[in-house]
Amino acid sequence: MAYGIVQFVEGGERRITLVRPENGQPTGADGLMDPLSELIEYYSPLILREGSPGAEKMAMLFFTREQEAGRPLRILGADGEWGITAEQIEALEGDGYYYDIDFGRPGERSVPRVLASGI
Repeated sequence: MAYGIVQFVEGGERRITLVRPENGQPTGADGLMDPLSELIEYYSPLILREGSPGAEKMAMLFFTREQEAGRPLRILGADGEWGITAEQIEALEGDGYYYDIDFGRPGERSVPRVLASGI
């Protein structure tokens, strides 16, 4: 079992962190890279034409897509059923992976980037 920490970055600064407590590995049928790549592929033309809507908006779009697909995500620091604390992340078992996704600042026309690394 693996978990994934997905940090949505705006101009080099973290804006929102999502956590997939299971199936957070990069590859495989339930891996994180395919849905992240789909998000970027879908929105990149719009971002290049009109500029980035910002990391927070992109994080919420990704969160919604993942929820609809039945893949639970948690939001670091949020309250309620979708929230997760740093302590809860530290208690997750298995391999962990970081994903930094940089969408640029709002209005910036740039290609989104994903950097993935093991913890």
